[in-house]
Amino acid sequence: MSGQSSSDDIYFFIMRHGEAEAPRLDDKGRQLTTVGKAQTADASNWLIKHYCEDHKIDYALISPYQRTRQTFDVLSTFVTSNKTEISEDITPNGNAEDVHHYLYAKAHRAINSASPMKKVLVVSHMPLVSYLVDALCGSFTTCLFATASIAVVKYNLTEQKGVLETHYQG
Repeated sequence: MSGQSSSDDIYFFIMRHGEAEAPRLDDKGRQLTTVGKAQTADASNWLIKHYCEDHKIDYALISPYQRTRQTFDVLSTFVTSNKTEISEDITPNGNAEDVHHYLYAKAHRAINSASPMKKVLVVSHMPLVSYLVDALCGSFTTCLFATASIAVVKYNLTEQKGVLETHYQG
């Protein structure tokens, strides 16, 4: 059943930002379009229905680019995060293996804490989101992400490996 896992499992929700303005010189400053905001609201509702009925996630890692921050802002009107971090490491050309190791370390440190991480959201960009799913799952499928889509990876901390459970494409 969706949303249930063993004590060693974490759900990683790997999300691409919603539709943004056309490319321009200042890629970091591109804004979400009205369509992108609506896509993000739809994705948020899907996430709540299937994985976050309590409207909560434990940790969110967000790219510093404007469109990813706006995507997270829209999602935050539906789902709250206990902790949010903006990271320069998850921009379009970020290193997926480094991000995987960082997420593993964060989750592992939280195992015996008062608030372990069981639901983790990453909001980033293509191609990093595709490569990150591959890194988390130890596979090389390089799935494509539509804007505001969410890949759900059920990740086992003991094995340091996940399985792509589903991929919401809108």
